[in-house]
Formats: sequence, C-alpha cells, structure tokens
Amino acid sequence: MPKIKIIDGAMGSELIQKGLHLPKYIWSAQANIESQEIIYKIHKEYKEAGASYLTTNTFRSTPRSYQKIGLNKKDAIQIAEISLKNAVLLAKRASNNKCKVLGSIAPLEDCYSPNLFPGENIAKNEFIQITNWFQESKVDVLLLETMNSIIETKTCLDTISTYNIPIWVSFVLKDDKHILSGDQLLDAIKLLGDYNVDRLLINCNSLNRTKNALSIISKTWNKPWGIYPNLGFGEPSADGNIEKIHSDEQFIEVCKEAIDQGASLIGGCCGSTPYHINLLKNIKNFNK
Repeated sequence: MPKIKIIDGAMGSELIQKGLHLPKYIWSAQANIESQEIIYKIHKEYKEAGASYLTTNTFRSTPRSYQKIGLNKKDAIQIAEISLKNAVLLAKRASNNKCKVLGSIAPLEDCYSPNLFPGENIAKNEFIQITNWFQESKVDVLLLETMNSIIETKTCLDTISTYNIPIWVSFVLKDDKHILSGDQLLDAIKLLGDYNVDRLLINCNSLNRTKNALSIISKTWNKPWGIYPNLGFGEPSADGNIEKIHSDEQFIEVCKEAIDQGASLIGGCCGSTPYHINLLKNIKNFNK
C-alpha cells in the first residue's frame, strides 16, 4: 500500500463561515488583497491539521474574472496578478517550508458550466498568462482542479506542459462514468497519458459520486491518484454556500474506500474544514 498523504480542505466555504462576502465572478480572489490574514490563518490551520499540501486561493484570480466586474483589461490584469501572487505568498508563509504549495488553475469560466469554455485560442493565451505568474512565484505543483471538459483540459495541458513545473489534474464529475461536460471519464484519463501528468484526482464531487468512480480510476490510471470530495448534500453549490454536510463517518468511509482501491492522496473540497482534515490522520494504515 502506498504511503498516504493529505491535501488541504476548502477555502471558499471557510471564508464564508468566517463572515466574508464572496462576490459574483471574482468570488474569493479579492480576499487575497483585502483579507490576507484570514487566508493565512486558514492555510495554517490546514497545515496544523495534518495537510502535506496547501492549495493557493487562486480559483478566480484571473483577468477574465476581474473584467466581468467592470474593470478594463489593463486594470483587470494588474489586480489579478496581485491577487494570484499574494495567494502564493500566503500559502508559502503558512507552509513555512513544511508543505508543498499547489498552484490552483480552474476552468476559465464557471467550473459547473463547461459549455462556457471560451475556445482554444483565447484559453491558451489566458492560461499562459496565469502560468507565467505561477512560475514567477515558484509554486511546487500546478494543480488543474475542477476541470470539467476534455477540450479545456487538453488546451490547458498543451499550454502548461512547456513549463518545468509538475502537473496534477483533478476532474469534477457528472456521474461515475462521465466528467461534467458529458465526456467519458475513461477518455479524460486516457488524455492525461499523452502528457507528463504526475497525479490524477477527482474533486468537488458528492461522496456517493466519488465512491462510485473509484473503480474506474484504480483500474485505468497507473500513477498516483487521489480524491478530495465535496461534503455537501446534493449537487455542488456554485456560490460555495453549504447548508448541510455529510457525517464524519460517511466522509471517512469514502476516504478509506479510496485508499483500499489504491489512492495515495486524500482531502476535502467544499464544506470541509481543518477539523475534517485532522480526521484523516486517524485512518487505519495511514502511516504504514
């Protein structure tokens, strides 16, 4: 059995719980500028809970997002860069060289709306800009997370594979056999085989959907893989508000099942907290 490591938990739902308003389009991005100490403390709590990896709060730190709130292109680029680089610095500060820092790259539009993908040429230029900032900030890994279609994943991989930074890819699912766009999960996994992707994950999926997809991943992917599920009931919430979460026992059960099938990385997405990450340290065989 591979050694199991822990990725951190949610950032957006934690910010909401701490009283921050996350506005439409830029969502948590402005917190990297206006609420830096809160971001830092959340990262630090995840590290102290047992996380080996801290994910940058950069899900919406993009010029595209800032232009949607009315900024001109020049100002949107400037503020997005500040937000992203602040996010990396905050994660590094909390890590204190004890955790790897994952540079989060999300779909350019709403991660739950794969039909909004802006097209390969536009997306390539935007991914280049984002990745340049991550390279300048010296993140340890580029994490493509909540990726919702093969076309956007491929476009991003074509762009970032030229950088000398390890790459992980995480998909959000429509069901146990398809990613959110309707593309086959098997085809999405096969796509990653054409690139130097170090780790496959699935994230922001319900516990049941996560559990049902484990066998396909374990039978198809021969490199390290992992899960960080959404703890909320029902479909993921686009604004990050989680009214009800699953029990500790249900969360642990799915993580144990993933480990039994070969996962080497576990954590949480929306609705999870440092408390949930701490629970993972006690899973049987964790330190063996």
